[in-house]
Amino acid sequence: MKKVVLITGAANGMGAATAEHLARAGYIVEGSDLVAGPAHATVDVRDTEAVRAWVKEVVARHGRIDAVVAFAAYGVVGSVEETEPDEAAALFDTNVLGTHRVVRAVMPIMRAQGGGRVIVVSSGAGAIAEPYGGWYSATKAAVERIGEAMRMEAAGFGIAVSVLAPGWTVTPIIESAVRVSAPLPEYDADRQAVLERVSGYLADGQPAVAVARKVQDILETSRPRQTYLCGNDVRLSFWTRRLVPGRLYERLVLDYYGLPGARN
Repeated sequence: MKKVVLITGAANGMGAATAEHLARAGYIVEGSDLVAGPAHATVDVRDTEAVRAWVKEVVARHGRIDAVVAFAAYGVVGSVEETEPDEAAALFDTNVLGTHRVVRAVMPIMRAQGGGRVIVVSSGAGAIAEPYGGWYSATKAAVERIGEAMRMEAAGFGIAVSVLAPGWTVTPIIESAVRVSAPLPEYDADRQAVLERVSGYLADGQPAVAVARKVQDILETSRPRQTYLCGNDVRLSFWTRRLVPGRLYERLVLDYYGLPGARN
């Protein structure tokens, strides 16, 4: 029997690559995205009723849901200070609560059928405080903690929850990122320096299909782990954060993003 997989954020980037890869591998893929497209449903993960209706339609068509992969997310470019509270709240509504809405709609179905797989997608930014992307980092750190808690809560129902943290990957995330509405000139030079560094890292990143292959591995392993890192850079960051003293680590991050650090 073919496995039925739900994928959010399926219009582009890692979500689209995963949808295409799993479909070729023989899965039944039901994708969704806020952006309309012929190959997926148009669903706003900020809308609880829309998410529930989508999940209900999938169950009506296939009778089950074997897995869900939550990619839907976006970024905000700006310092912590210059980001408006409403902009930060909107980011959390999509990246964190959007993931929660989708998983919450699917969990009763998986419990009733005796099992399933859930993959919540974090980022290398979830493991570090990314300058001028701090709010995005915060959403991805939140997704990781929620995924880890859910893994322990759902294990008794035969539902395996894993966190997937991709490193730099060739996607349009910078092009689609929201710029803060009230930028402060004091941050202009550093913000631009970070944006240029990040754009370069993304351009040189792994292809999105590498993440798609990792998703397939997680779906097909008999005992999925709590956390999966996808990309050499995210693995290096993961271990550096744990092994290097705090002040040195901060200096390394500043250098990595082209920032001078303290000016006095």
